[in-house]
Amino acid sequence: MRAKAEHLLRYTGTNIVSTVVDYTLLLTLTHLFGMPVVQSVIGYSAGVIVNYLLSKRYVFTVDTSHKSQHRLFMEFVGTGFIGLLITAVVVWFGVHVLKLSAVESKTAALLLCFIALYFARRHIVFTANPANSPAG
Repeated sequence: MRAKAEHLLRYTGTNIVSTVVDYTLLLTLTHLFGMPVVQSVIGYSAGVIVNYLLSKRYVFTVDTSHKSQHRLFMEFVGTGFIGLLITAVVVWFGVHVLKLSAVESKTAALLLCFIALYFARRHIVFTANPANSPAG
């Protein structure tokens, strides 16, 4: 049980760091250059890269040698796009249907993505090398 709690803590910390990178770039670049949509994409992209590097190093430390680094990164980015889609749908639904504020809707989306992406990345992206499993 302690190992699971530590794993969840590492996952949470990784997500906090990548979110801070995302929002810091968004706010800084928007302040300097305007164009918040462009800066949002830059911030989100940087956050995904930071999240990938930290997740690979500290969260999902299984042997993924059966996948190329390119494939691993592309699968991670693919789950990031799924998270972006979930966020857009939840925020739209929250704001336009439930009449919540953007912050309330974004918070709900953040929590949903936190859970959904953990399971997607654990079971799809960072899968252990089957050659090294006891049954393999």
